[in-house]
Amino acid sequence: MSFDSLGLNPDILRAIAEQGYREPTPIQQQAIPAVLEGRDLMASAQTGTGKTAGFTLPLLQHLITHQPHAKGRRPVRALILTPTRELAAQIGENVRDYSKYLNIRSLVVFGGVSINPQMMKLRGGVDVLVATPGRLLDLEHQNAVKLDQIEILVLDEADRMLDMGFIHDIRRVLAKLPSKRQNLLFSATFSDDIKALAEKLLHNPLEIEVARRNTASEQVTQHVHFVDKKRKRELLSQMIGQGNWQQVLVFTRTKHGANHLAEQLNKDGIRSAAIHGNKSQGARTVRWPILNPAISACWWRRILRRVAWILKNCRTWSTMNCRTCRKIMYTVLAVPVARRQPARRCRWSVLTNISCCVISKSC
Repeated sequence: MSFDSLGLNPDILRAIAEQGYREPTPIQQQAIPAVLEGRDLMASAQTGTGKTAGFTLPLLQHLITHQPHAKGRRPVRALILTPTRELAAQIGENVRDYSKYLNIRSLVVFGGVSINPQMMKLRGGVDVLVATPGRLLDLEHQNAVKLDQIEILVLDEADRMLDMGFIHDIRRVLAKLPSKRQNLLFSATFSDDIKALAEKLLHNPLEIEVARRNTASEQVTQHVHFVDKKRKRELLSQMIGQGNWQQVLVFTRTKHGANHLAEQLNKDGIRSAAIHGNKSQGARTVRWPILNPAISACWWRRILRRVAWILKNCRTWSTMNCRTCRKIMYTVLAVPVARRQPARRCRWSVLTNISCCVISKSC
């Protein structure tokens, strides 16, 4: 089966081809036709099975097929709820990639960042809104968004949302939606709590279960290494070096442990960054492109242009006031620079999704 046989718009197929996909995954083969038929869906699949495209592609197809005739500001017609900021950003990027040749506007909103820019973008009209429950309710409370014209609701990683205690926020969101809508629920497993939520949310849903219940993906190879606590970091560095691993995600027990491990790996010559709850959203955004292959090429080109500009124009970059420049010099060149408080805003804007900060007066 190919994507051409699924009844998708040629502009969507063009965007899919540019992403390098040729054949739909099993969950996409089952989910896309069902969503296009207008059915409610309850799907279970492990991460990495292509479930995001399983609801994004037919969602976009529905929006361009059923364009509203009324003129004026675009209402939010599709709502995608996710448990975390990072997942929301990832889904938002997928929506932008697949809708690049369509007259579709999308927006990602989550907490931890200023709400005002999000409110300004909503005023311009949005077709697809990707949101975390808390920030969505904040925006609705301030009358920045109306949810009375939602046609498709997607709950992604619903099991995680329940585990994180979002059930009350979800119920508040559902109460503000129109009763006539299509509901898509995606979860890693069909737990009893998920089934209870589905009974209240879904109407005669099609159930899809790609992976076996409560099992890890077969593509994951698991190993256990017994090692003394003091030599864990040494073993990890050796494994990364010998295996020539290009991307590694390490979970630690504590936030301090994450910071310490990142420092030690950097000393070993392995570029590392720690991400945890004590980091601001801005700090997470700075570090995330290092780990994200989808945007790393463009991001690093802009980073290197910024480094070249710093070396050429800033005569005292070793003691610069620019917080962003300090991070760049330390991250890219591993150059230690003095830490000083920022002085003023800089109009230089090269980095995507990173607020340009300050440059010392000597630059």
